[in-house]
Amino acid sequence: MNYRNSLLALAIASGLSAAPAAQAVDLGTYNDTSFSIGGYLKAEGIFEDPETGDSRFFGRANQSRFNLKTVTQKQGHTVVGFVEGDFYGGDYPGEDNDWRLRHAFIKIDNATVGQTWTGQFWAVAHTDYLDFLGGPRGTLGGLNFRTTLASYEFAGFRVTAQDPVYNDADLPDLAVNYTLNSESGHKLILTASGREVDNGDFVAGGAIGTRIMLGRHSLNLNAHHGEGLGAFSGVGVGGSLSGDVENGDAVSQTGVNAGFRYVFNDQWRANIAYTKVEVDDQAETDYEAHRVNLIHNIIPELEVGVEWRKYNLAFGPLIPEGQQVEVMAKYSF
Repeated sequence: MNYRNSLLALAIASGLSAAPAAQAVDLGTYNDTSFSIGGYLKAEGIFEDPETGDSRFFGRANQSRFNLKTVTQKQGHTVVGFVEGDFYGGDYPGEDNDWRLRHAFIKIDNATVGQTWTGQFWAVAHTDYLDFLGGPRGTLGGLNFRTTLASYEFAGFRVTAQDPVYNDADLPDLAVNYTLNSESGHKLILTASGREVDNGDFVAGGAIGTRIMLGRHSLNLNAHHGEGLGAFSGVGVGGSLSGDVENGDAVSQTGVNAGFRYVFNDQWRANIAYTKVEVDDQAETDYEAHRVNLIHNIIPELEVGVEWRKYNLAFGPLIPEGQQVEVMAKYSF
Protein backbone atom coordinates (compact mmCIF):
# COMPACT_ATOMS: atom_id res chain seq x y z
CA MET A 1 0.00 0.00 0.00
CA ASN A 2 1.63 3.28 -1.11
CA TYR A 3 0.52 6.13 1.14
CA ARG A 4 2.39 8.72 -0.88
CA ASN A 5 -0.23 8.17 -3.57
CA SER A 6 -3.06 7.97 -1.07
CA LEU A 7 -3.12 11.18 0.93
CA LEU A 8 -5.22 13.15 -1.54
CA ALA A 9 -7.62 10.37 -2.36
CA LEU A 10 -10.96 11.61 -1.20
CA ALA A 11 -13.42 13.68 -3.16
CA ILE A 12 -17.08 13.22 -2.38
CA ALA A 13 -19.23 11.30 -4.86
CA SER A 14 -22.68 12.80 -4.88
CA GLY A 15 -24.93 10.61 -2.78
CA LEU A 16 -22.09 8.05 -2.45
CA SER A 17 -23.17 6.38 -5.68
CA ALA A 18 -21.60 3.10 -6.76
CA ALA A 19 -19.72 4.82 -9.58
CA PRO A 20 -17.90 7.93 -8.39
CA ALA A 21 -19.15 10.13 -11.25
CA ALA A 22 -21.84 12.54 -10.10
CA GLN A 23 -22.51 13.79 -13.65
CA ALA A 24 -21.76 12.34 -17.05
CA VAL A 25 -22.14 13.00 -20.76
CA ASP A 26 -23.70 10.09 -22.66
CA LEU A 27 -21.75 9.12 -25.77
CA GLY A 28 -24.15 6.49 -27.06
CA THR A 29 -24.71 2.73 -27.09
CA TYR A 30 -22.75 0.27 -29.23
CA ASN A 31 -23.17 -3.52 -29.25
CA ASP A 32 -25.25 -3.54 -26.04
CA THR A 33 -22.75 -1.28 -24.22
CA SER A 34 -23.42 2.37 -23.34
CA PHE A 35 -20.52 4.80 -22.95
CA SER A 36 -20.31 8.05 -20.98
CA ILE A 37 -17.61 10.45 -19.87
CA GLY A 38 -17.55 12.67 -16.80
CA GLY A 39 -15.41 14.62 -14.41
CA TYR A 40 -14.74 18.22 -13.55
CA LEU A 41 -12.25 21.03 -13.82
CA LYS A 42 -11.40 22.79 -10.56
CA ALA A 43 -9.21 25.82 -9.92
CA GLU A 44 -8.42 26.92 -6.37
CA GLY A 45 -6.46 29.57 -4.57
CA ILE A 46 -5.35 29.05 -0.95
CA PHE A 47 -4.10 31.51 1.65
CA GLU A 48 -2.19 29.65 4.36
CA ASP A 49 -1.41 30.95 7.84
CA PRO A 50 0.57 28.24 9.70
CA GLU A 51 1.27 28.16 13.41
CA THR A 52 5.00 28.19 12.64
CA GLY A 53 6.67 29.60 9.55
CA ASP A 54 5.57 32.22 7.04
CA SER A 55 2.13 32.62 5.55
CA ARG A 56 1.74 32.19 1.79
CA PHE A 57 -0.76 32.16 -1.07
CA PHE A 58 -0.72 29.56 -3.83
CA GLY A 59 -2.99 28.20 -6.55
CA ARG A 60 -3.46 24.84 -8.25
CA ALA A 61 -5.79 22.97 -10.61
CA ASN A 62 -4.55 19.38 -10.37
CA GLN A 63 -7.71 18.15 -8.63
CA SER A 64 -9.33 18.23 -12.10
CA ARG A 65 -10.30 14.77 -13.28
CA PHE A 66 -11.77 12.74 -16.14
CA ASN A 67 -13.53 9.38 -16.22
CA LEU A 68 -15.00 6.89 -18.64
CA LYS A 69 -17.92 4.64 -17.72
CA THR A 70 -19.38 1.71 -19.65
CA VAL A 71 -22.57 -0.22 -18.91
CA THR A 72 -23.37 -3.54 -20.60
CA GLN A 73 -26.69 -5.31 -20.05
CA LYS A 74 -26.73 -8.82 -21.45
CA GLN A 75 -28.05 -12.27 -20.49
CA GLY A 76 -29.67 -10.90 -17.34
CA HIS A 77 -26.49 -9.26 -16.02
CA THR A 78 -25.42 -5.63 -15.68
CA VAL A 79 -21.69 -5.03 -16.05
CA VAL A 80 -20.24 -1.61 -15.25
CA GLY A 81 -16.69 -0.58 -16.08
CA PHE A 82 -15.24 2.61 -14.62
CA VAL A 83 -11.83 4.25 -14.98
CA GLU A 84 -10.85 7.69 -13.66
CA GLY A 85 -7.72 9.72 -13.22
CA ASP A 86 -6.61 13.13 -11.98
CA PHE A 87 -3.41 15.17 -11.87
CA TYR A 88 -2.27 14.47 -8.31
CA GLY A 89 0.47 12.00 -9.20
CA GLY A 90 4.21 12.43 -8.96
CA ASP A 91 6.71 12.03 -6.15
CA TYR A 92 4.29 13.51 -3.62
CA PRO A 93 0.65 14.16 -4.47
CA GLY A 94 0.06 17.81 -5.21
CA GLU A 95 3.66 18.81 -5.94
CA ASP A 96 3.30 18.46 -9.71
CA ASN A 97 0.63 17.76 -12.31
CA ASP A 98 1.40 14.14 -13.25
CA TRP A 99 -1.52 11.95 -14.26
CA ARG A 100 -2.68 9.51 -11.55
CA LEU A 101 -5.04 6.54 -11.71
CA ARG A 102 -7.88 6.97 -9.19
CA HIS A 103 -10.41 4.26 -10.03
CA ALA A 104 -10.32 1.21 -12.29
CA PHE A 105 -13.01 -1.32 -11.40
CA ILE A 106 -15.60 -3.72 -12.79
CA LYS A 107 -19.03 -4.05 -11.18
CA ILE A 108 -20.91 -7.22 -12.10
CA ASP A 109 -24.45 -6.96 -10.71
CA ASN A 110 -23.80 -6.59 -6.96
CA ALA A 111 -20.09 -7.54 -6.99
CA THR A 112 -17.20 -5.11 -7.48
CA VAL A 113 -13.56 -5.95 -8.22
CA GLY A 114 -10.66 -3.62 -8.96
CA GLN A 115 -9.28 -0.37 -7.59
CA THR A 116 -11.79 1.87 -5.83
CA TRP A 117 -12.76 3.25 -2.41
CA THR A 118 -11.92 1.13 0.62
CA GLY A 119 -14.79 -0.40 2.54
CA GLN A 120 -14.06 2.07 5.35
CA PHE A 121 -14.86 4.99 3.03
CA TRP A 122 -18.52 3.99 2.96
CA ALA A 123 -18.78 4.36 6.76
CA VAL A 124 -19.04 8.15 6.64
CA ALA A 125 -21.98 10.54 6.25
CA HIS A 126 -20.13 13.45 4.66
CA THR A 127 -20.64 17.18 4.94
CA ASP A 128 -19.67 19.36 1.94
CA TYR A 129 -16.07 20.55 2.15
CA LEU A 130 -13.67 22.26 -0.23
CA ASP A 131 -10.43 20.90 1.23
CA PHE A 132 -9.51 18.00 -1.02
CA LEU A 133 -6.62 16.98 1.24
CA GLY A 134 -7.63 17.28 4.88
CA GLY A 135 -11.38 17.86 4.85
CA PRO A 136 -12.57 14.43 6.02
CA ARG A 137 -9.54 13.69 8.24
CA GLY A 138 -10.64 12.26 11.58
CA THR A 139 -13.38 10.10 10.09
CA LEU A 140 -12.86 6.66 8.53
CA GLY A 141 -12.67 8.52 5.23
CA GLY A 142 -9.90 10.75 6.55
CA LEU A 143 -6.82 9.11 5.04
CA ASN A 144 -8.99 7.62 2.37
CA PHE A 145 -7.29 5.90 -0.46
CA ARG A 146 -8.46 3.70 -3.24
CA THR A 147 -7.12 0.17 -3.12
CA THR A 148 -7.54 -3.12 -4.94
CA LEU A 149 -10.46 -5.04 -3.49
CA ALA A 150 -13.47 -7.27 -3.95
CA SER A 151 -16.84 -6.33 -2.46
CA TYR A 152 -20.39 -7.63 -2.59
CA GLU A 153 -23.65 -5.80 -1.82
CA PHE A 154 -26.89 -7.39 -0.66
CA ALA A 155 -29.92 -6.33 1.41
CA GLY A 156 -28.25 -3.09 2.55
CA PHE A 157 -24.93 -4.79 3.38
CA ARG A 158 -21.57 -4.25 1.70
CA VAL A 159 -18.82 -6.80 2.49
CA THR A 160 -15.29 -5.86 1.38
CA ALA A 161 -11.95 -7.68 1.37
CA GLN A 162 -9.08 -5.45 0.27
CA ASP A 163 -5.33 -5.20 -0.21
CA PRO A 164 -3.95 -4.90 3.35
CA VAL A 165 -2.33 -1.72 4.62
CA TYR A 166 0.30 -3.86 6.40
CA ASN A 167 2.39 -5.27 3.56
CA ASP A 168 3.27 -8.53 5.37
CA ALA A 169 -0.30 -9.30 6.46
CA ASP A 170 -1.55 -12.87 6.06
CA LEU A 171 -5.17 -11.78 5.58
CA PRO A 172 -6.89 -9.02 3.62
CA ASP A 173 -8.23 -5.96 5.39
CA LEU A 174 -11.97 -6.35 5.96
CA ALA A 175 -14.99 -4.07 6.24
CA VAL A 176 -18.70 -4.73 6.60
CA ASN A 177 -21.14 -1.85 6.13
CA TYR A 178 -24.88 -1.79 6.66
CA THR A 179 -26.74 1.21 5.26
CA LEU A 180 -30.36 2.04 5.96
CA ASN A 181 -31.99 4.77 3.87
CA SER A 182 -35.41 6.26 4.54
CA GLU A 183 -37.78 7.74 1.98
CA SER A 184 -37.36 11.16 3.60
CA GLY A 185 -33.58 11.11 3.02
CA HIS A 186 -32.39 10.04 6.47
CA LYS A 187 -29.42 7.65 6.44
CA LEU A 188 -27.86 5.29 9.00
CA ILE A 189 -24.53 3.54 8.39
CA LEU A 190 -23.07 0.86 10.66
CA THR A 191 -19.53 -0.36 9.95
CA ALA A 192 -17.21 -3.03 11.33
CA SER A 193 -13.53 -2.86 10.33
CA GLY A 194 -10.78 -5.43 10.85
CA ARG A 195 -7.17 -5.64 9.74
CA GLU A 196 -3.77 -7.04 10.64
CA VAL A 197 -1.47 -4.35 12.03
CA ASP A 198 2.32 -4.08 12.03
CA ASN A 199 2.85 -6.28 15.11
CA GLY A 200 0.95 -9.16 13.47
CA ASP A 201 -2.22 -8.82 15.56
CA PHE A 202 -5.61 -8.83 13.85
CA VAL A 203 -7.57 -5.97 15.42
CA ALA A 204 -11.01 -4.47 14.96
CA GLY A 205 -13.02 -1.30 15.30
CA GLY A 206 -16.41 0.06 14.46
CA ALA A 207 -18.15 3.21 13.27
CA ILE A 208 -21.59 4.75 13.03
CA GLY A 209 -22.63 7.48 10.64
CA THR A 210 -25.97 9.17 10.22
CA ARG A 211 -27.58 11.87 8.11
CA ILE A 212 -30.64 13.51 9.62
CA MET A 213 -32.70 15.59 7.21
CA LEU A 214 -34.19 18.79 8.61
CA GLY A 215 -36.28 19.92 5.70
CA ARG A 216 -33.78 20.95 3.01
CA HIS A 217 -30.97 21.02 5.55
CA SER A 218 -29.05 18.09 7.04
CA LEU A 219 -27.15 17.17 10.18
CA ASN A 220 -24.34 14.67 9.60
CA LEU A 221 -22.84 12.80 12.55
CA ASN A 222 -20.02 10.25 12.63
CA ALA A 223 -18.22 8.37 15.38
CA HIS A 224 -15.64 5.57 15.43
CA HIS A 225 -13.73 3.58 18.05
CA GLY A 226 -11.29 0.71 18.02
CA GLU A 227 -7.85 -0.45 16.94
CA GLY A 228 -6.32 -0.38 13.47
CA LEU A 229 -8.31 2.71 12.48
CA GLY A 230 -5.49 5.25 12.18
CA ALA A 231 -4.76 3.86 8.73
CA PHE A 232 -8.16 5.16 7.65
CA SER A 233 -8.79 8.20 9.88
CA GLY A 234 -5.48 9.91 9.10
CA VAL A 235 -4.77 10.43 12.81
CA GLY A 236 -2.26 7.96 14.18
CA VAL A 237 0.22 7.30 16.95
CA GLY A 238 2.21 10.38 17.92
CA GLY A 239 0.26 12.55 15.48
CA SER A 240 1.36 10.45 12.49
CA LEU A 241 -0.86 9.98 9.46
CA SER A 242 -1.49 6.27 9.88
CA GLY A 243 0.32 4.67 12.84
CA ASP A 244 -1.65 2.05 14.79
CA VAL A 245 1.13 0.32 16.81
CA GLU A 246 3.29 1.69 19.63
CA ASN A 247 5.96 -0.30 21.51
CA GLY A 248 4.70 -3.49 19.89
CA ASP A 249 1.07 -3.02 20.97
CA ALA A 250 -1.98 -2.04 18.95
CA VAL A 251 -3.34 1.39 19.89
CA SER A 252 -7.01 2.35 19.95
CA GLN A 253 -8.60 5.66 19.11
CA THR A 254 -11.97 7.38 19.40
CA GLY A 255 -13.25 10.00 16.98
CA VAL A 256 -16.35 12.14 16.49
CA ASN A 257 -17.39 14.37 13.60
CA ALA A 258 -20.41 16.65 13.30
CA GLY A 259 -21.45 18.76 10.34
CA PHE A 260 -24.47 20.87 9.48
CA ARG A 261 -25.48 21.70 5.91
CA TYR A 262 -27.79 24.70 5.47
CA VAL A 263 -29.47 25.16 2.08
CA PHE A 264 -30.58 28.75 1.45
CA ASN A 265 -32.06 27.96 -1.99
CA ASP A 266 -31.18 26.07 -5.18
CA GLN A 267 -28.11 28.27 -5.71
CA TRP A 268 -26.65 28.79 -2.22
CA ARG A 269 -25.63 26.44 0.60
CA ALA A 270 -23.32 26.63 3.62
CA ASN A 271 -21.63 24.06 5.84
CA ILE A 272 -20.05 24.05 9.26
CA ALA A 273 -18.17 21.06 10.71
CA TYR A 274 -16.12 20.02 13.73
CA THR A 275 -13.92 16.94 14.17
CA LYS A 276 -12.09 15.53 17.19
CA VAL A 277 -9.99 12.38 17.56
CA GLU A 278 -8.26 11.10 20.69
CA VAL A 279 -5.57 8.43 20.32
CA ASP A 280 -4.72 6.23 23.31
CA ASP A 281 -0.96 6.58 22.80
CA GLN A 282 1.82 7.82 25.06
CA ALA A 283 1.72 11.28 23.48
CA GLU A 284 -2.04 11.47 24.11
CA THR A 285 -2.53 12.58 20.51
CA ASP A 286 -5.53 14.89 20.23
CA TYR A 287 -6.72 16.11 16.82
CA GLU A 288 -9.21 18.92 16.27
CA ALA A 289 -10.49 20.47 13.03
CA HIS A 290 -12.92 23.30 12.32
CA ARG A 291 -14.42 24.22 8.95
CA VAL A 292 -16.96 26.74 7.58
CA ASN A 293 -17.78 27.23 3.90
CA LEU A 294 -20.20 28.93 1.52
CA ILE A 295 -20.93 27.49 -1.94
CA HIS A 296 -22.81 29.12 -4.83
CA ASN A 297 -24.05 27.33 -7.96
CA ILE A 298 -24.01 29.86 -10.80
CA ILE A 299 -25.58 27.12 -12.94
CA PRO A 300 -26.02 23.47 -11.86
CA GLU A 301 -22.72 22.50 -13.49
CA LEU A 302 -20.67 25.47 -12.23
CA GLU A 303 -20.07 26.30 -8.58
CA VAL A 304 -17.82 28.72 -6.74
CA GLY A 305 -17.05 28.72 -3.05
CA VAL A 306 -14.96 29.92 -0.14
CA GLU A 307 -13.89 27.95 2.94
CA TRP A 308 -12.09 28.75 6.21
CA ARG A 309 -10.53 25.85 8.11
CA LYS A 310 -8.21 25.29 11.04
CA TYR A 311 -6.25 22.14 11.92
CA ASN A 312 -4.17 21.52 15.05
CA LEU A 313 -2.03 18.75 13.47
CA ALA A 314 -0.16 18.87 10.17
CA PHE A 315 -1.51 16.68 7.38
CA GLY A 316 1.74 15.77 5.70
CA PRO A 317 3.92 18.51 4.19
CA LEU A 318 1.11 20.14 2.18
CA ILE A 319 -1.18 21.14 5.08
CA PRO A 320 0.68 22.48 8.12
CA GLU A 321 -0.88 23.09 11.52
CA GLY A 322 -2.81 26.34 11.37
CA GLN A 323 -5.45 28.06 9.25
CA GLN A 324 -6.29 28.16 5.56
CA VAL A 325 -8.77 30.08 3.42
CA GLU A 326 -9.63 28.58 0.03
CA VAL A 327 -11.53 30.09 -2.88
CA MET A 328 -12.42 27.86 -5.78
CA ALA A 329 -14.40 27.39 -8.99
CA LYS A 330 -15.50 23.94 -10.22
CA TYR A 331 -17.10 23.06 -13.57
CA SER A 332 -18.58 19.55 -13.70
CA PHE A 333 -19.57 17.66 -16.83
